[in-house]
Amino acid sequence: MRPVRWIAALALVAFATAPVVASGDDMSDADMREQMQIMQQRMKRMEDKLRDAERRAPAAPAAANDCFFCTIEFEGWISASYMWNTEGFDDHVNGQDLGGFNAGVVPAYPFRPDHNSFSVDQVWMGMERAISADQRAGFRLDFVFGKTADLLNGAGPFPGPEDGFSGSAEDFHMYQAYIQYLAPLGEGVEFKFGKFGTLIGAEVVQSPQNYNVTRSNLYNLFQPITHTGIMATASFWEGGTTSLGLANETRSFPSRDVDLNNNKAILWQVGHQFNDTLFASFNGAFGDADSGAGFDAPSGDKETILDVVVTWDPTDKFSGYFNFDYLKNDAGNTTEGFGFATAGRYSLTEKMGLAGRVEWLQLGSDGIDSDDIQLFGLTGTLDYLLTQNLMVRGEVRWDQRTGGDIGNLFFESGGATRGVPGGGQEVSKQNQVVIGAEVIYTF
Repeated sequence: MRPVRWIAALALVAFATAPVVASGDDMSDADMREQMQIMQQRMKRMEDKLRDAERRAPAAPAAANDCFFCTIEFEGWISASYMWNTEGFDDHVNGQDLGGFNAGVVPAYPFRPDHNSFSVDQVWMGMERAISADQRAGFRLDFVFGKTADLLNGAGPFPGPEDGFSGSAEDFHMYQAYIQYLAPLGEGVEFKFGKFGTLIGAEVVQSPQNYNVTRSNLYNLFQPITHTGIMATASFWEGGTTSLGLANETRSFPSRDVDLNNNKAILWQVGHQFNDTLFASFNGAFGDADSGAGFDAPSGDKETILDVVVTWDPTDKFSGYFNFDYLKNDAGNTTEGFGFATAGRYSLTEKMGLAGRVEWLQLGSDGIDSDDIQLFGLTGTLDYLLTQNLMVRGEVRWDQRTGGDIGNLFFESGGATRGVPGGGQEVSKQNQVVIGAEVIYTF
């Protein structure tokens, strides 16, 4: 009962019983019973009026935690890095931008592009209004500044000034922007509409969420980054998750010729949580592609990406994943390949961890190479938490190439012409070592 009702009830009792108390010595038993009945009738009428008034009264103000802005969660970080190619690779020689990939023809390190350079990689801001049975509508926004934004805005996979690659680390990119809704169907169906991160692969754009400083060749050559479209996610069995979506393309870079009117692709994921430590998913995309494996593709050319991810967290100290991909792109010259990357991280102490990655892939194209190129890589990363929010990481990475006809896949120092055997560099160079460091502050 509300306080107002309690006060009114007490006042009524005092008012109704006052005559009885005042004249009780002069009243007979019959008169007393009559007065009591009158008092009870008055009490009933007053209670009825109070109930009616309570129903008509406006609802109490919403609690503070029900306000709109109180339901929004924020996250962000700043990451900066320094990379050194032990071959002394010169990123700008003979007046030519060699792509900013710290490697050669293969775009191995797009997010860590420059040799012997400090860079601001990500200034990341994210905000989300999550959805639930009590709050069915929401949204997600992610913005990024820096070298990563430069790449996502179109500087790849072989960027030059004509592709808008400024190298200024001041570019801005909207990584995600979607509306989400939890439909009351069965156990609930989650819908996303807008631009969202891909379900394919184990590694992601966000630096703090990866074990290593650099991304694998599998991530860089086979996997999309974002999609624009609609995605539905539901669970049809215990421990299972199923997603199905429709997007503009399987993958695309903004600098390519995109036909948004005709290109469309199907996206999917089927996953299962076997226990508290093991999760596996089969993911993929099929449909029209534009960027393919580094060149334009007219609308209607098809691309297939099949992806398997297994994550394993057996203890509080160790976590790892295995990722396998198959790619086929029929854009002009058919490009086809497959490969895997497996990685894990072990906590040496509460503040220090050691991560490693092993990867191998094979990729070929009818119009580029008569033999398939094979890439093998080893990566080791040591991370240390200086404070609660500040982490530093050091990394050593070795890549080796076998097969294929391109002899100068990895550059040696000195004046060079990209992709031209004998163009100023050692054409037999087939491997390279890159050392790097990264600092991440999260907030």
